[in-house]
Amino acid sequence: MPSRVAIVRAEEYDSKILRPKIKLLIDRLGGLDSFFTKGEKVLLKPNLLAARTPDRAVTTHPAVVEAIGEEFIDFGLKIAIGDSPAGAHKGVRRVFQNTGMIDVAERLGVPWINFEAAGAFTVRRPDGLVLHLTNAIRDFDKVVSVSKLKTHAYTHYTGAIKNLFGTVPGFRKTAFHKSHPLTRDFAKVIVSVYAEVGATLHIMDAIVGMEGNGPSSGNLREVGLLLASSDGVALDRVAERIIGVAKPSDSAITTLAAMRGLGEGDIDKIEVLGGELAEFILQRPFDLPSRMPQQLLSTFVPSWFIRELAKVIWIRPRAIDEKCIRCGFCVECCPVDAMVIEGGAAPRIDYSKCISCLCCNEVCPEKAIELVKSPIARLFHR
Repeated sequence: MPSRVAIVRAEEYDSKILRPKIKLLIDRLGGLDSFFTKGEKVLLKPNLLAARTPDRAVTTHPAVVEAIGEEFIDFGLKIAIGDSPAGAHKGVRRVFQNTGMIDVAERLGVPWINFEAAGAFTVRRPDGLVLHLTNAIRDFDKVVSVSKLKTHAYTHYTGAIKNLFGTVPGFRKTAFHKSHPLTRDFAKVIVSVYAEVGATLHIMDAIVGMEGNGPSSGNLREVGLLLASSDGVALDRVAERIIGVAKPSDSAITTLAAMRGLGEGDIDKIEVLGGELAEFILQRPFDLPSRMPQQLLSTFVPSWFIRELAKVIWIRPRAIDEKCIRCGFCVECCPVDAMVIEGGAAPRIDYSKCISCLCCNEVCPEKAIELVKSPIARLFHR
């Protein structure tokens, strides 16, 4: 049977309106009883990148999570909501509160879980990669990824597969950015986490997405869709096509996951339920993030050459003084300690240390980290 991706149109964030749409979405895949048994414990894993309010489209909207939760509970599942936000050092409760997830958990009468406090277990993979995943996933029979459709300045696109990187607690995520600074190498980490977690179902909030230099500093874009699949690779490939990421080489994570046999990456072999794929493709594609030329070449050339190339072809973060509120999020999240705030000035970046992971851009609450290109890199900008 081919991988299937269900799609329904949805225009507004109202859990009462969304619930029948969620039911229709899952029914197109065979219904909840195709995935779950009554009484099972199911963990809902939304994208709670940072303590942003739902209207900013940085995180999975709480109305989508609430509609899913109501449907699951009425079916007879015992659910909880959990994540490990990027801004965990400033307080996980603050993230759950600002994103609306605590209110949803209270209305549903279910717990919300701080992956930071749950501890972690270690997975040693055959390729030598050592993963540390939250113990919370061991307490549940199934995991459901509830992702957000967004672009990503570092990985180009973020969706179902990357959402599960949130099962890696706290600063361990930062450590992976430091040890795997090249996009293709970081993709290996993301794909390995996806494989280990093994989510049963993937649901994507694509009602309002983010384009440009996401995942937090881009621009809101109305898409008006919900997507679901048991195959996160297929879901991401379909979502990519909808927003205009047409070439597999432009999505290192999805392509690598497909190459590893973790899902279907050939768009022609994916069955779309709810209409023809062409009906859902946006007439105006998403504005995609600037691409570092060394990312474009990273599949074909050795790592040492990429590092040499990066000395002259680069995209670097830079703080915008008039926008910066000196909150220190970027300094705390920098995996290589390349940022410092001194004398009340905006953060200063030591580019001899900076690995261009763009974590600072990702966590900045004020869009105060801009991306600056070298003269040669500007020649590659599209």
